[in-house]
Amino acid sequence: MRVALRAVCSRSVTRRLARSALLGGALVGSVLPVACDRPAPSVATESTSTTVPALGAPREDSVAVATGWESSAGPLVVLPFSGDGLFAGSVLRASATDATVSDTLGLATELPDGRVELFARSGLVGVARLRVEAGTPVDQGCSAWPVAHLSVDAGASLTPWTAAFASGRVTAIPLDSIEGLAPRDSGLLAANLTRLASALADDTSGTFRGLPFVVLRAWRTRGLDSTVVVATLARRLNQEDDPREERLLLVVEALATSPRDWKVFWHERAAGREEELVVAEPLLAYRTARTADVHLLFGRDDGVALSAAVLARSAGRWRLEWESALAGCN
Repeated sequence: MRVALRAVCSRSVTRRLARSALLGGALVGSVLPVACDRPAPSVATESTSTTVPALGAPREDSVAVATGWESSAGPLVVLPFSGDGLFAGSVLRASATDATVSDTLGLATELPDGRVELFARSGLVGVARLRVEAGTPVDQGCSAWPVAHLSVDAGASLTPWTAAFASGRVTAIPLDSIEGLAPRDSGLLAANLTRLASALADDTSGTFRGLPFVVLRAWRTRGLDSTVVVATLARRLNQEDDPREERLLLVVEALATSPRDWKVFWHERAAGREEELVVAEPLLAYRTARTADVHLLFGRDDGVALSAAVLARSAGRWRLEWESALAGCN
């Protein structure tokens, strides 16, 4: 997926695109778009819908929101631009509010040596130095995240990365694709995921009810007391004149001793035309130096807007820990 875009969307459209929530009472989560690189789309039609409820009342620019960000992870996270290769991205400051997303004041103090570590889902993939410039708004009255330009030491190279943090602040928890498993093991995991997806209580769509789910992508953690699985599934209605698809993102606690005890702790559901569908995608699993909590960083990209949020597991309970501020237009 493309995990960062350059400019900003209208506030009303980004709020509409971004809402998500766990159904069933265990957790509520929200992933809010922060940037875009072309004019905002018109209000969604019936062709595409997100079937999860809103997190709550919209935030106002004048309200300072407590971020919930784990401070030991550093002051920011950087997500890469797709159009500029591996060497540029958006600087999402953890403390930013909707009114201060463009600010670069204090960044030099927060990140004095400018060094960041670059991560892929598999773990640490590189180290770079950060140079930050103010984001460029696309219109008067709009705001944009600061832009990061990365450089590496002579002779070093970069490989694809999904997120960057201040050096020494986080340790990756590898997320392995199930494609690397033996066929029998990957088939068993996929079967359990489709069973869980089919049993979700919010399946109210008459269009897709009864159709089988297919696992599109799935990753699982290594080295934890219980395995966390993150997966995207789909079920399709192949109408020649109007094909439809539903996509479902699951975060599952997979207890190896008994698949029947596996639990879905968070999910997001969207339905519509295949080319219009967007669900959040896992970018990194990590721990900070201060806690043993498991963190999952998610990004969402609908081709117009980017979103980011962190879910955290502490003492066996999942919660929404942080959501990025919202850049946009007045």
